[in-house]
Amino acid sequence: MKKKRKKKIKRKTKKINKKSRKFSKGKKLKIRGKIKKRKSKKKLIQLEKTSRLEEKKIKKEKQERERQDRIYKKRVEKAKQERLAQLEKARKLEEKRQQEEKQERERLDRIYKERIAKQEEQKLKEQEEQRLKEKEERKLMEESSPNQRVEEERRLKEQEEQKLKEHEKLGTPSQPEEEKKE
Repeated sequence: MKKKRKKKIKRKTKKINKKSRKFSKGKKLKIRGKIKKRKSKKKLIQLEKTSRLEEKKIKKEKQERERQDRIYKKRVEKAKQERLAQLEKARKLEEKRQQEEKQERERLDRIYKERIAKQEEQKLKEQEEQRLKEKEERKLMEESSPNQRVEEERRLKEQEEQKLKEHEKLGTPSQPEEEKKE
């Protein structure tokens, strides 16, 4: 594009130079002034166009940056919301787990206490039964003791008599042995 402009400018300058040969010095100066003015106007127009293009470009870049910033902010906000939701969900799950553990501990405590209570109750029943048995045995002993005493005395006498008889039977041959020992 610059080459084309340069060529155009060269062509115009050649035309002007050809025309300027025909004109006098004063007219030549006027023409040169007009040419310079035209060149400066063209330069100004080009500068304005380039500045407008740059402004448009800057404006578009700014809008693009703003759009990217909005997208980024939305994504960041969405990520924060998701993270908060996940944290909330995790917190609820943790609370639920703790609640379940607490209920399980309470259930186990109740079972343990019930077992202990049953064991205590069983122990008390056994002790009570033992006392009742002992009491009944004492009563029976007291009631049957005169009869039993007589029977026991008789048995003891019989046992003593048997021992004596056995001892007498065994005692005769064993007397010499006893004498030897003495």
